[in-house]
Amino acid sequence: MSLSTVRSYRYASHRWPEEQRRHGVSHKVRYILAAIPDDTERFETIDAPPLDARARVRRWTTDLAKKHVGQRPDRPETMPQKVAAIHRLAADDEVAAQVASDVLRRPAVAAKVVTDDTARHMVNKAQTTQHKTEIVHALIEDDTVAAQVASDVLRRPEVASRVVADDTARHAVNRAQTDRSQQQADAFRRETPAGRAVRKIERTEEFLDLVGACHRFVSACGKTVPQLRDRHLSGDERAVLAQNVARCRAVLDWIETAAETGEVDMDEELARILRGE
Repeated sequence: MSLSTVRSYRYASHRWPEEQRRHGVSHKVRYILAAIPDDTERFETIDAPPLDARARVRRWTTDLAKKHVGQRPDRPETMPQKVAAIHRLAADDEVAAQVASDVLRRPAVAAKVVTDDTARHMVNKAQTTQHKTEIVHALIEDDTVAAQVASDVLRRPEVASRVVADDTARHAVNRAQTDRSQQQADAFRRETPAGRAVRKIERTEEFLDLVGACHRFVSACGKTVPQLRDRHLSGDERAVLAQNVARCRAVLDWIETAAETGEVDMDEELARILRGE
């Protein structure tokens, strides 16, 4: 043993005569309680063990003994003790950063931290562009909020110039403008007297377009079918032709139904045919 160990043993043994030692109380506990200067108080203390909250029994542990004599316990119990212990362990910046990253994943912890102005400002100052972008994305999940933010920031010329350099963003804006123009035109046709007149003209144009499509189909068939004279189609060719004829019949039936009833909705089979599936 080292000389310091022998001296600590001798010190504790001297402070605790054999007749004052208690069964079940470790030498380490006696060594800690030896710091009580008054002999009477010290000997009475060992016979009045505190309540161990974890075990729910009265007994002496090294932490309870340290707490009794005012020393720092090995296992902190109160919040100040726990905070002090964590600060000692997180003295290294890398350790502190990892601990902070881990605990801030708890929503309740993050909510309490942001109420600390100093901590919040330090976090904001340390954030990179990527982190700030992620935070903004989290805040604008709601489409209404996102639209308001986009409208506000696009008023800045520098922001607008950067946005139009992004092909995807620019195309999205152009498409939105087209959709908005279409919506305004539909509203005009629907809500104004002049719009109703325009709708009548457009319906006439739609009728002419449909008649023209039928005429082009008949004309094309009139030119193509005679070319099949004296030609024998193979089995595969006849199958392909039969499939396309069936598609034409389905579309013609759809046209007749639309003309008679005004219903232009198509069923799933017809939609599949028009998609070429």
